[in-house]
Amino acid sequence: MASTPGKFLTDLDTLDNLPGLQQVEQLRRTDKAVTIAGRRHGRDVVAKQLTSSERHWGKRFAHEVGAYREFATTPVPWRVPRLHHAGPRLLVIERLPGAPPHTDRYPPRLPQPVVTGMIDALTAFAAWQPPPGMLSTPVTDWPARIRRYAATGDLPGDVQQPLLDAVTDTPLVFGHGDPLASNALTDPGQPLVFIDFEFTGMYPPGADLALLGLWLGRHDPGAEQRCAQIVEATGSLHTYQAMRVLWFAREQRLYKSLFDVVDDREHRQWLDDQTADAVTGLRRTVGRG
Repeated sequence: MASTPGKFLTDLDTLDNLPGLQQVEQLRRTDKAVTIAGRRHGRDVVAKQLTSSERHWGKRFAHEVGAYREFATTPVPWRVPRLHHAGPRLLVIERLPGAPPHTDRYPPRLPQPVVTGMIDALTAFAAWQPPPGMLSTPVTDWPARIRRYAATGDLPGDVQQPLLDAVTDTPLVFGHGDPLASNALTDPGQPLVFIDFEFTGMYPPGADLALLGLWLGRHDPGAEQRCAQIVEATGSLHTYQAMRVLWFAREQRLYKSLFDVVDDREHRQWLDDQTADAVTGLRRTVGRG
């Protein structure tokens, strides 16, 4: 496997050169990283090498390394992989048993026990109070993002203030930030666990479930309804609806470039319809207020 050249790499900061690492199989390759399964010092491990030189992904990689270090010093009430090695562009962690329930961003309808496991795991994240430090800070500047989206036409102007109010008027909670099915592990008889903590940190209440409901709801509307009902029971439905609008705006931005090269009119129409519904739902909530 070829290493990525660049001034950021050290002799030990590649999959090829880390002493004792025996590569078994490639798990994933994207435009930002290569992830492999292997063994090191007699233990099953997963190693991820950052291959992108983009500043954004460098920051996200460093954030994930920091998260694993925090978890190592502050026990959490869910299972996380043990950290074995960390460099500027190479991360080696314990390989937990299990496999992702699916690898698509918008997976087909998943078995209900898997959906329940994902919801339960995200609910546990939100109930945990991290100690002061990197995990107790907001992952992004939500007001700045809202203003940026509104300025570029990705949000209707009349919902800008309701969105700002929703993300600033309530205490933040801990969240995973990227609850893709591909970032989860299922193992028979064991609770579902999430891995990949590039975006973990503090979020408005319901943000994780809003994102999970968006992705699962493409082929399983009932899963989104479950997420909304759980958040409503905690009194955070308004924030959930606001985050749903923001997540759909992000999805629209992510897919704009893809629409130029991929003929996926059905998905584009679904995104348009769901975005409109999310905005309408937020407007109704504000109107009732």
